Amino acid sequence: MATSPTLMAGTPRPRPDGLPQPVAQTSITAATRPRVLLVCFNRLAPADQGNSRRVLQLLSIYRSAGCEVDLLYHADEGHDLGLSQAMHAAFALVRVVPSHASKRVGADHICHLADWYDPLLAAAALEMHGLRGYRAVHVNYIWYAPLLQCFGPEVAKVLDSHDVFADRATKHQEAGLPPAWFSTTQEEEDRAFAMADVVLAIQREEAREMAARGHRHILYLPWTETAMREFVARPDGPHEGEVGHLLTLGYLGSSNMWNARSLQALVQALAPFARSRQVPFQIIVAGSLAWHAMKLGNIPGLVPHGFVNDLPGFYASVDLALNPMVGGTGLKIKTVEPLAYGCPVLATQAGIHGLSQVWQLPVFESPAEMAEFLVMELAPRAAEGLGRLREQAFRTRVAWQAECDRQVGQFMRWLSHRLRLPAQA
Repeated sequence: MATSPTLMAGTPRPRPDGLPQPVAQTSITAATRPRVLLVCFNRLAPADQGNSRRVLQLLSIYRSAGCEVDLLYHADEGHDLGLSQAMHAAFALVRVVPSHASKRVGADHICHLADWYDPLLAAAALEMHGLRGYRAVHVNYIWYAPLLQCFGPEVAKVLDSHDVFADRATKHQEAGLPPAWFSTTQEEEDRAFAMADVVLAIQREEAREMAARGHRHILYLPWTETAMREFVARPDGPHEGEVGHLLTLGYLGSSNMWNARSLQALVQALAPFARSRQVPFQIIVAGSLAWHAMKLGNIPGLVPHGFVNDLPGFYASVDLALNPMVGGTGLKIKTVEPLAYGCPVLATQAGIHGLSQVWQLPVFESPAEMAEFLVMELAPRAAEGLGRLREQAFRTRVAWQAECDRQVGQFMRWLSHRLRLPAQA
């Protein structure tokens, strides 16, 4: 156990390692600042996966409410000096517990909370609570919900669902993919929801699905990122009236099965054009998805890039981001993220799941339809087409940010009422 002298609150700005910067506190003094225990298994630095970015979003929200946030890290994703230093810089108190959960997967890929929850977390959490006196405990993913039962009614219990996991295996099988990771029954998921005072849903559709199952303590809280850059043309990009300019497109994602399947579908759709040398662009494949790009072999125009340490630099180096998703669950952070960095993005219907109510850019039924648009419509008039896409992306970003601000405000009001927080100046 170790403490950091840095106390952080307010609306943060990301640091190069992805964790927020400390900013000045507003109206709550250090002596009265309520403490929140945040529990997660996600590696928070570098925050190169969507679930890690989501955890950091909630860290920012709690601190902007004037709370002091401690971390109980269930070290499923490793623990090293760099990660330790980043965590101690971001949280007031950090405790690391090695994972001893069996994570057994039963018949029909049904997982039970008891097999994925690590009971050794309880002793660490209660020891921290005895030392710090938490007003709220925030856990991520439903198999951590049993930890909430260790705390009395005076502690607010927040469960961030991240996704709907009931019957998730069936969704994979219907898409022709083998079940992976965690899937459970509605009964198990409902039991986890009942352990929390509030359950956060990352998509509006998921919030409605949870509510339709009889839950009345669901809050829709989407993921967003502060706008970092205006939508401007890339200096080396195509110019008005220019013909034959090689476009640079970016596809940043993790190596999960959905992304791998989506990348393969896009490459297959582009193959006929590639054979006739009609692909006037290169696609930079970044993140761990680049490993799958390399496995596809020497595909013309496909450039595996690997991990990205500089997100602003990556998005500034491409004319357009792509998300040719063929399926999946949860909010597609790789669709929202480019907008924050001033980069328009093209996506399929699956890629804008949870965003359709604000989306103003073109949307495609399949990667094949996206490929045809890129080659036949965008590339011949690239400068003009990219200009329109930047305008549409700007309007989409404004509408999405407004929706996110409303939903964050709703959660903040719930939190203030539940913790009886003083009004912020």
